[in-house]
Amino acid sequence: MKSVTQQVNNTATGSETTKNAGVTNTRETKQTTGKQLVAIIFILSLATKMFMLPVFLIQETGRDGYIVLALYGAFDLLTLVPIIIAVRMADVDMFELLSSVLGRVGAKITVGVFWLFLFFKLNMSVSEILTFYNTNILTEFDTSMMLIVLLVFLAAVGTHTLRALSRLNEILAPVIVVCLAVLVAIVLMTRFDFANILPAVADGKRFSSALVKHPAWVGDFAPLLLFVGRTKTKKRTWCFAAGSGVIGTSVAVFFAIAMSAAFGNVPELVDATTNISNILQFSVGNVYGRIDMFSSVLWSVSVFIEAGLFFYATARCASFVIGKSAHFIISIGNCVMVYIVQIFAFTDPMYFSVTVTSYVCAIGTAAVAVIMPCLVIVCAAVYKRQKRLSKVGEN
Repeated sequence: MKSVTQQVNNTATGSETTKNAGVTNTRETKQTTGKQLVAIIFILSLATKMFMLPVFLIQETGRDGYIVLALYGAFDLLTLVPIIIAVRMADVDMFELLSSVLGRVGAKITVGVFWLFLFFKLNMSVSEILTFYNTNILTEFDTSMMLIVLLVFLAAVGTHTLRALSRLNEILAPVIVVCLAVLVAIVLMTRFDFANILPAVADGKRFSSALVKHPAWVGDFAPLLLFVGRTKTKKRTWCFAAGSGVIGTSVAVFFAIAMSAAFGNVPELVDATTNISNILQFSVGNVYGRIDMFSSVLWSVSVFIEAGLFFYATARCASFVIGKSAHFIISIGNCVMVYIVQIFAFTDPMYFSVTVTSYVCAIGTAAVAVIMPCLVIVCAAVYKRQKRLSKVGEN
């Protein structure tokens, strides 16, 4: 009787109690809506591509930095296509799809590799958050204390449901959109000399070097694989989802063009502090009390959302691999590992730069970003075929 009562309570609250350890299916499996998915795709398409990536690309290739960023954005949009297809195809989550086709052991190995990818991307997001706030806003605040505050937020995300995270994003997305619109308007009113981005690809060797060294910034849509089998979609959801990705990527490219126009001819002057807000400090925005800085701070919330999504995905992948649903303990463990990486490895920006631009990270990140969505689609197709044959056999 107690077990039945608990199941009813779980159904009512939508909690993430699982029937098998590590599986993220719940009694109420559809925890997000198509509208929330569209908003999340917009955030993921631009979040980290507007922080440190333009800086690294301009330092590497000068005025052509925006072209490399645009190519990365196009790559991510291509990986988004199989993810959207998988979300529409599957009736069960990613873990069950992989287990049904690859077997329990094969699925755990695959998810373990995916966890490494997600953990790496999580640390990139966290490092960029700390760099942005430490050099532009909270300059007098201790980095380790700032990290602890951020990890408290991430731990809370890891212990909540996908529904709660999606609703938080749905609430904040309109604010982020408005702030981005303000920044775009300021850039246009300031009348940047966009002719500075020409001629394009004047130095092919530097351009090629930048292109092959920075793919660590692709794969931002990977956490959406956790939405497979758990999203209520409508007939045109995929159209709005794809459009949201294109718009978000276009916004990121626009600001990269602005930074390339400002610093493309003097790449030695660009550093971690030369974000989109600082290059506008003598613009029309300054007349109204640095509304560009205010908008930038609110816009930066998008990276918190992205970090939260990556943290949630790492926690659920770890839960599946170890076969336990102790989300609080797993979230704390993830926080400890992130703290160690940030304090003992990425404290020096040079270590961060060398790590993320290494060929190992570049090749590994791009490979996982392509392989995982395609693998989930294949597993979804095989699962549906197995289910159909099973029904035929029963009849």
